[in-house]
Amino acid sequence: MPAWLLSTMALALALLLSAGAWRAERLLQRRGRTTRWLWLTAIAASVLLPLAWLPGVLAAMPAEQAQLKLGWFVLSVGMLLLLALRSVWLLSHQRRWQKTSLLGTPVFLSGGIGPCVAGLLRPRIVMPVWLSLIPPEQQALLLAHEQCRLAARDPQWLALAHALIILMPWNLPLWWQLHRLRFAIEVDCDARMLAHGHALRDYAIVLRRHGQYYSGLTGASPIVLSDPLALRRRRRIMARIIQGRTANLL
Repeated sequence: MPAWLLSTMALALALLLSAGAWRAERLLQRRGRTTRWLWLTAIAASVLLPLAWLPGVLAAMPAEQAQLKLGWFVLSVGMLLLLALRSVWLLSHQRRWQKTSLLGTPVFLSGGIGPCVAGLLRPRIVMPVWLSLIPPEQQALLLAHEQCRLAARDPQWLALAHALIILMPWNLPLWWQLHRLRFAIEVDCDARMLAHGHALRDYAIVLRRHGQYYSGLTGASPIVLSDPLALRRRRRIMARIIQGRTANLL
């Protein structure tokens, strides 16, 4: 199989899986179901299925196309180095974090990061030092939000997604799948918060004012989310979840 054909098939497969996952996601969101597994499955299938054909393709590749192998290798190594640098960046900041307790829960206070869950092997809740300036009710909501992320192992699942994309970083639909996975993780966290009895209005206000951080990784560090449109979409999804639960009770 020529290298160009493998690339075309890999792109087509990723696009097909993206379309299917996007369609299924909308249906599951209306029912208040978790959707992260759709995007994790799409990413894994988009990478691992084409790689099953890879050894034969590389063996049959003419010598003059060896630069394609080199280009693929360089992209993968470059992404790996970027993630490693982000991990080093996180470690350098961790030394300045102060371990404390918030409402009986161990947390770390940071001058420039949070609220978020950061780390890979031992993720921890990181809160900003300005947390003491907001009302206790909002502090409790932010803490519950991060506890939901920690319990769901969000950093580890995102790390797995990044590890898969490292194997095929040139496949652009994979990056869109990663974007959707991040959003699905946040929506899943919102659904858990509502299931625990937190009021939609209070929770949405806290997210808009203080919670615009992904608990994710690029390496092992949190990524800032400053997308008002995404927050509005999450609020609409939460409203549909509440409406669905109310209809079921009736």
